[in-house]
Amino acid sequence: MDGSAKLAPPVDGGEEDLSRDSDEWLASQISRGDVAAWESFFERYAPWAYRFGYHHLAGNRADAEDLCSDILMVAARSIKSYDSRRGALDVWLLGLARHRLVRFCRRRRTEVPLVPEATASGANAEAAIANPWTEATLQRDLVNRALASIPKRQVSVLIGKYVSGYSVDELANHLQSTPKAVESLLSRARAAFRSAFTSLARGNPGGENHG
Repeated sequence: MDGSAKLAPPVDGGEEDLSRDSDEWLASQISRGDVAAWESFFERYAPWAYRFGYHHLAGNRADAEDLCSDILMVAARSIKSYDSRRGALDVWLLGLARHRLVRFCRRRRTEVPLVPEATASGANAEAAIANPWTEATLQRDLVNRALASIPKRQVSVLIGKYVSGYSVDELANHLQSTPKAVESLLSRARAAFRSAFTSLARGNPGGENHG
């Protein structure tokens, strides 16, 4: 991602060791309220944040715009928590965007799409959605196809537990069931998903499980 905007120099000498183009310097200047730094951050990441929303919200432009604004506002408020030792700034933003997407879908009571985690220090936020045939996207396609091959109730409990982060008790309440029944459903769902995913990964689309 290109951040070509020129920024003002650091306010004091405490950060002279930071490059003007470094993620640390940009984050520190934004946290200090540097308007030029914020404008550079906005120019660099606003198009990406919109594409992230558009890609994961089924091409809904209004929702993509709302999520884009939310991602950027939360980023501006929390950028002081950015630690370059844990990865590049775009990786930090991808992690933040993923969590804001989950919250956005919860508020709208819509299904949370599967989004790859930003864990690798060398990952790139732009690459996560720009190329439809990246390894992460292919993996997500296999996941989605495996989910599509198992019963909807099993899909619902897997998404609720492992994507939305609901507890077993919360899922039981949502499904109007008992925690024990949800644990049993989760066990069957994991087995069905594992079987379907393994079959698809091996090139055999016949691994469906409707039990």
